[in-house]
Amino acid sequence: MTSFAFAAFLLLLVLFALPLLLGFLSGRAYRAGRGRVAFGLLLFGGFVGLLARPRPLGLLLLALGLTWGYAVPRRPRGA
Repeated sequence: MTSFAFAAFLLLLVLFALPLLLGFLSGRAYRAGRGRVAFGLLLFGGFVGLLARPRPLGLLLLALGLTWGYAVPRRPRGA
C-alpha cells in the first residue's frame, strides 16, 4: 500500500512542478529570442497545467513560472 501512495505522491509532484518548470523555461527561451521554442514549451505547459486537478492552480503555476522566467535577469557569460 505504501508503494501506491509513493507513486501517487510522485505523480502529483510532477503534475504540479512541471507547469512551473515549463513556464520558467518558456520565459527564458522567449527572452533569449527563441520564440518558437517558447511557444512550444508554453503549449505543453498549458496542457500539463490543465491536467492538474484544481485547474486554476495548474494554470496559475504556469503563469508564475512564465513570469519568473521572463523577469529574472540573465547573468553575462563571463561573470
